[in-house]
Amino acid sequence: MSETVSLLVFVVGLSVLMWGAISVDNRLKALSAIWLVFFLVSAPAISHEWARMTSELVTEEGDSHHGLPDLWDGQQVVCIHFPNNSTHPDYSDGRHHIDYDGTDFMTDDESSATGACVGGFSGYENGFDLMLNATDTAEGDLEVAYSTSEYGIMIETIGGIDPCSSYTCSSTQGAYWSLYHNNAWSMVGIGELVLQDDSVIVWQVDTW
Repeated sequence: MSETVSLLVFVVGLSVLMWGAISVDNRLKALSAIWLVFFLVSAPAISHEWARMTSELVTEEGDSHHGLPDLWDGQQVVCIHFPNNSTHPDYSDGRHHIDYDGTDFMTDDESSATGACVGGFSGYENGFDLMLNATDTAEGDLEVAYSTSEYGIMIETIGGIDPCSSYTCSSTQGAYWSLYHNNAWSMVGIGELVLQDDSVIVWQVDTW
């Protein structure tokens, strides 16, 4: 929406300049043309902003988008749920919903999980690619640290949260970032996860 505001400021400034530079007979035509171009260019952004303002959470049980804004229906989403005893300082008041452009437009303070969901994506085929792009959208707040080995990609920390800082890790017990895809525990790692058009990826800390 900031780009639309910048464009509006430019158009207003240009209108003021033209008001004094153009003859009275041509003012109306010139200003009408400028404002018509503005509305044509900004219409998609204004429409999307309105959709964000009026979006409601999906309530249908069993839907992979349950609890997410209906604005994201049919689109790809990545959610990070932080442990209750290690909440992220920026997302401790509920589950935040961040659009594909980085706009944090809705917080569900009644959610059983704290964290953030970043959505509105499309066209991704690989889970790891979507995850990195989605977490980058949060401007560092959801930074991912990972390692690679012959077994694939291992997620070590998300948003600076290490599972073993929240739970005891030893030779007999431990904690890890666990991957869920469309409401089910993923049988493959994030690097091998093949996405659907409306995939919802969820990361949460599980123990063993």
